Amino acid sequence: MEISRETVKGVDVIKLSGRLNTTSAPDAEKEITTIIEENPEALLINLAKVDYISSAGLRVLLLGAKMMRKDKGILGLCCLQNAVKEVFDISGFTAIFRIFDAEEDAIKKMAPA
Repeated sequence: MEISRETVKGVDVIKLSGRLNTTSAPDAEKEITTIIEENPEALLINLAKVDYISSAGLRVLLLGAKMMRKDKGILGLCCLQNAVKEVFDISGFTAIFRIFDAEEDAIKKMAPA
């Protein structure tokens, strides 16, 4: 799994690529929690290049969402591939997260006022 980070219009954007599974989840969790501890107002996780997500990957994203809510921040996801979106739909995670089709739309809606 590759992880990159940038800030666009006040939104921290993490881009993940590869498989988000038991092997890669600890690295993703470390990166996401490190960023959240820096206390951003908005965090967007771009999953355009994630072709598989396991329950361990879902747990990492859920942990991030809980941490952001605790600090009154916003966590969004964008660009889910069909296979990943299907996992979100089946698991009920679609109702938990703010999910956007495109990164640009997400940034417009999540950018701090």
